[in-house]
Amino acid sequence: MIQALSSKSFVAVALIASFIAPSVAFAEEAQRPRDAVRDRVEQRVDQQRANKGVGGQNFCTNVDKAAAQITEHMGKRETGKMEKRDVRGQKVEDRRGIKDGKLDDRRDDRDGNRTERYDKLFARATTPEQKTAVETFKSTVETAVTTRRTAVDKAITDYRTAVDATLADRKAKVDAAWATLKSSVDAAIAKAKADCAAGTDPASVRETMRASIQSANETFKTAVKPAGDADDKVKALRDTRDAAVKAAMDTFKTTFDAALATLKKALGV
Repeated sequence: MIQALSSKSFVAVALIASFIAPSVAFAEEAQRPRDAVRDRVEQRVDQQRANKGVGGQNFCTNVDKAAAQITEHMGKRETGKMEKRDVRGQKVEDRRGIKDGKLDDRRDDRDGNRTERYDKLFARATTPEQKTAVETFKSTVETAVTTRRTAVDKAITDYRTAVDATLADRKAKVDAAWATLKSSVDAAIAKAKADCAAGTDPASVRETMRASIQSANETFKTAVKPAGDADDKVKALRDTRDAAVKAAMDTFKTTFDAALATLKKALGV
C-alpha cells in the first residue's frame, strides 16, 4: 500500500513538474528582453552621469570638458565653412573654363564660315573692281570682328575682375567676423574657468558663459549679413557686362551691314 502511494505520488510530482518546467522556461525567456532594456537604460543613466558636469551645479567640475566640446564644435564649423568656400571657388573656375572653351569653339567655327564665304565671293567677282570690292569687304569685316572680340573679351575680363574683388571683400568681412566670434568664445570660456576657480556658483557661471556665446553668435550673424549684398553687386556687374557685349555686337552689325551694302552695289546684286 505504501509502495503504491509512493508510486502514485511520484507520478503526480512528475506530472506537475512537466507543467511547471515550461512555465519557468517561458518566464526566463520573457525576462531576457526586460533585462536587455534595463541594461540599456542603465547605460544611458551612466552616460548622463558622466556628462552631468557639463551643466548645472556640477558645471565647474567638468568645465574643461565643456570647453573642449565648444572648441570642437567651433572647429567643425570653421572646417565646414572653409570646405564650402573651396567648393564654391572651384565651381566658379570650372564654369569660367567651360564658357571660355565654348566661346573659343564658336569663334573658330565662325572664322571657318567667313573664310568659305569670302572664297565664294572672290569666285563670283569677275572684274578687277569687283575683286577689289570683295577684298575691301573682307578687310572691313575682319577688322570689325577683331574690334568686337576685343570689346567682348574686355567686358568678360572686367566682369570677372570685379566679381573676384567683390567676393574677396566678402571673404575678408566674413573672416574678420569669424575671428571676432572665436575670440569672444575663447574669452567666455576663459572667464568661466576663472569664475569656477574663484568659487562662483557653477550654475551662474554656466549661464553667463552660455549668454556670452549666444551674444557672440548674434554679433557674428549681424556682421556677416551685409556680406550677402555681394550677390546684388554681382548681378549689377553681370548686367554691365551684358550691356557692353550687346554694344559691341550692335557696333559690329552696323559696320557689317554698311560694308555688305557697298559690296552688293559693287557686285550689282
